[in-house]
Amino acid sequence: MPSFALVIEYLTGYAVATDTANRERAEWPPHPARVFMALAAAHFETEPTNAAQREALQWLAALDAPNMTIPDATPRDVLTVYVPVNDQKGGEALVKRSRQPRHFPRMYVGETPVRLTWESDSPEASTHIDALEDVCRSVTRIGHSSSLTWVRVERGCTDSSTHIPDERSLERQVRVTSFGALKRLEDAFNKTAIDDYVALEEQVSSSKGKAKKNLQEQLKERFPRGKPTSQRPVFSISRGYRPIAHLASGPSPSPFDPNFIVLRAADDNAQSFGLESTAQITAALRSLIMSASGVQPVPAWVSGHEPSGEKLASGNHMAFIPLAFAGRPWIPNEQFADGHLMGLGILLPRDVTHRERARVLGPILFDPTTSQPKPLTVTLGRAGVWTLVRDTGLTPKRTLDATTYTAPSRSWASVTPVVLDRMPKTDRVKDPVGWRAEVAGIVTQSCGRVGLPTPIAVRVEKTPFFMGSLRAMPGQGGFPQLRVDKFQVHLAIDFEEPAAGPVLLGAGRFRGYGLMRPWQNRESQCV
Repeated sequence: MPSFALVIEYLTGYAVATDTANRERAEWPPHPARVFMALAAAHFETEPTNAAQREALQWLAALDAPNMTIPDATPRDVLTVYVPVNDQKGGEALVKRSRQPRHFPRMYVGETPVRLTWESDSPEASTHIDALEDVCRSVTRIGHSSSLTWVRVERGCTDSSTHIPDERSLERQVRVTSFGALKRLEDAFNKTAIDDYVALEEQVSSSKGKAKKNLQEQLKERFPRGKPTSQRPVFSISRGYRPIAHLASGPSPSPFDPNFIVLRAADDNAQSFGLESTAQITAALRSLIMSASGVQPVPAWVSGHEPSGEKLASGNHMAFIPLAFAGRPWIPNEQFADGHLMGLGILLPRDVTHRERARVLGPILFDPTTSQPKPLTVTLGRAGVWTLVRDTGLTPKRTLDATTYTAPSRSWASVTPVVLDRMPKTDRVKDPVGWRAEVAGIVTQSCGRVGLPTPIAVRVEKTPFFMGSLRAMPGQGGFPQLRVDKFQVHLAIDFEEPAAGPVLLGAGRFRGYGLMRPWQNRESQCV
């Protein structure tokens, strides 16, 4: 099927646009609805408007949501700028004029363009694309006036999309257009009514006597609420997008879907939590989902148990991981990682369909009336409460980016301690070398249990590899004991070929323990 793409290149390397849900957050990637509004603005700047361009925009708005190629972007610090507000009426208006805080969030994009790709086999597609090229030549910005862009059309391009629309997906939500979008923009702008009001007002000011009185009555009768205004355009239809997973060849992929659900800590939380709270918080979130689910009894892939109450035969079900600020010591930006929790991840078995996920988890994570993420309040007893909200991925921080935990790698190290599947028989004090060798064998079996290849090297430690993490065992600021009958260790593992994440190992892997991260850009820690 013929395809075409709108290619958006940010000339300054920065995208400046405000998230409609949070004025202090940048919108990234640019939503198709925002791109459409930029095209419409360019079209309406020319009078009289071009009929072919109008038909092309109407055609574009009615197409299905596009595939998207989203380059990596980095959010910049948001500064508060105080700007003068509009003048007030009265002689002392300038004296009392105040300044109000404004935010201009932006993303560093660099030179890699964004692409919105559509496929269309309609006979008039070629004609409409010609007209779209004319519109694109007039687009100077998308978002803020400082967000300068070069927008162009590519025909017959190879689809290199990184994200595709999926109405069943719980992934990032972006605003899209639908049939009649151009007409709704015109209605919101309200140009005809505003022009008629101004024309009638000018007639009133230039008339006298009875004619002026009649015109004033006409003005009041037609515009009883005074001068008409333009309304901010609203596109309320959003579509879920999910990344296209490009898995490494070689080892079997993780049993968990790499496109896992990210819940970030809400901005209004009164307190923060550290990695030592992992077991308590993941247990509380699991209980919340189990009780709040509209599907009862909850499916086995959620609970981990068959309807009979027995453990799930496949042994694979929903898992929770802590998303903490943990860093590799040789990377400058990560040297000061403190281990505070920035969110939680919900990992789902790869074989659970998107429709099934949306059926069970959609009502819990999204407001059914607005389709926007709704907060989840996790109750932690005396520790208080922690509010989480579904992260849309529009301004991803590295800790909240799923690829931080799923990128293929030969070397992996534990963020949270691995709870060994069985207790080693060797005495750790009398024979430390033999004990480590036995633990390495237990870990090798654990890798096979989750579909990973046999490690070529395993390093066992009590102290963490990642900055911000804690010692593996209780005491001296270590992790609480998850199970009294199991031993906890930190691991660094090497494989012969890259393995794809998420990688969870050990008996605590469904409760946030045994979380591994790629240990890249340095010689392996394994000996």
